[in-house]
Amino acid sequence: MGGRYLAGPRSRWDPGAALGWLLRQPTAWVLVGAPIAFSELHWGEAVSSWATLITASATALLTTHQRRWSPAARLRRAMVECGLIGVDQRGRAVAPRVRLSARWLGRNVTLRWRMPPGVTLRDVLQRQESLEARCECSLRVWEEPGVLVTEMLRHRIPEHLSYQEMYSSPRPPGRFLIGLGRGRRGALWVDLDSCPHLLVGGMTGGGKSVFLRQALTFLCREHGPEDLQLALIDLKGGVELAHFSYLPHSVYPLADSLLAAAETLERVRQELDRRLREVREAASLERAAAPPSCPRLLVVVDEVAELTCRDLGDDRAARAAQQAASGRLGEIARLGRSVGVHLVCCTQRPDAEAVPGQLKANLQGTVAFRVGAAVNSYILLDSDRAALLPPHPGRAIWQEETMEEFQAVDCSPEESRQLLLARWSGSA
Repeated sequence: MGGRYLAGPRSRWDPGAALGWLLRQPTAWVLVGAPIAFSELHWGEAVSSWATLITASATALLTTHQRRWSPAARLRRAMVECGLIGVDQRGRAVAPRVRLSARWLGRNVTLRWRMPPGVTLRDVLQRQESLEARCECSLRVWEEPGVLVTEMLRHRIPEHLSYQEMYSSPRPPGRFLIGLGRGRRGALWVDLDSCPHLLVGGMTGGGKSVFLRQALTFLCREHGPEDLQLALIDLKGGVELAHFSYLPHSVYPLADSLLAAAETLERVRQELDRRLREVREAASLERAAAPPSCPRLLVVVDEVAELTCRDLGDDRAARAAQQAASGRLGEIARLGRSVGVHLVCCTQRPDAEAVPGQLKANLQGTVAFRVGAAVNSYILLDSDRAALLPPHPGRAIWQEETMEEFQAVDCSPEESRQLLLARWSGSA
């Protein structure tokens, strides 16, 4: 909003200020000038001048709107209100100025700014949350030579997003896509070719299992077992991922215990070694860098804390299996990208023990649902934004290069089973 709407004591109505504001509006001058001009014309000449009047009025209204309420004007006012102003050599205040024209993509708009002397990118980033609140948008901010670039993401975040709504919409190019949901940018997708490993975290009931269910449902409907293989580890009783284990994509038994998880991860490591060996042999023979017939192998771990930090007491066998599984998990995250082995780790306990730094460093993309404490949000995002999310199931933050809030796709267990049955009823 403009500076005159800043919070403060409410003053009495000032007729002089109101008249001054009215005289500054182009539309007012058109409406006042038209009767004066028409009074000097005959009736026929006045009628023929209606087109000129309408054009002038439309131009004046457009100019007023552009000056007052366009995204560029709102963001400029927000910058001034947040103190992003400088002082020139004469001691006058200098506000940011838009350079060139805005670039629109749907409701989103990219603007380039010439910032006042002394105002840096760091200053803008420190006030980013205030700017977003004033403009009712999400902002991406970066620097290019001589200018500051802002991308205003202005789509509405829905309260609920069904599976059909998400996956019936146009998709970006990519061979191994997963739909995340809808945010300020619009539909959000991740391509596992460019972001091979994901970390999904948040408190119980936030939407982690639903997100995992809809992503696996889409992948298994889009890709056959010749293109996609699954290694499923469900350490929450085997309930959430059980129906995926009956698909032809599942090449290993569903692991629902610590010992079974360690065995599955050992077999995945052996497959990883085999693929790496084939790549080395192909490179030595100057052939393609990867075997063309090699299917993607997606390793899904639901509740990774069971593999990394669960207290097992004096059970030596279980502790040895836990240590081996944790080591294999890190190796898969570190080496799997080059040979088509992908990893998705979910946890309802996003702390430093459950997600060690070495593992977190290799999980390039993060889906953070609401957490109970800022320290858990910092483990996931290096920010407290996941702790500030509204208590709305399915609301999350996606972080790869930047952070974006979105509403995740909803898919019930019954809907997932029906979709998979319709696609693979003869193969399960």
